[in-house]
Amino acid sequence: MAAVKVTARLEQLSCPSCADMITNVVKKIKGVREAEVRYATGKLLVTFDDAETGWDEIENAVTRLGYPVREKKLRRE
Repeated sequence: MAAVKVTARLEQLSCPSCADMITNVVKKIKGVREAEVRYATGKLLVTFDDAETGWDEIENAVTRLGYPVREKKLRRE
């Protein structure tokens, strides 16, 4: 089990409360250790355990909320 850190740009992020909603949804996914959406930059920062979840599950959760994910960068620790 390795920790994976992802930084991704979100599209259509229109308000700080939207960023908070996305953060809360991502934090509820099993295996997510840390999550934060920064409204000012439109970036999602997430750390997860790849033995419990994968990037696809996280990306799908965000996309289902109506926020397409772009320009992701993954880093394994």
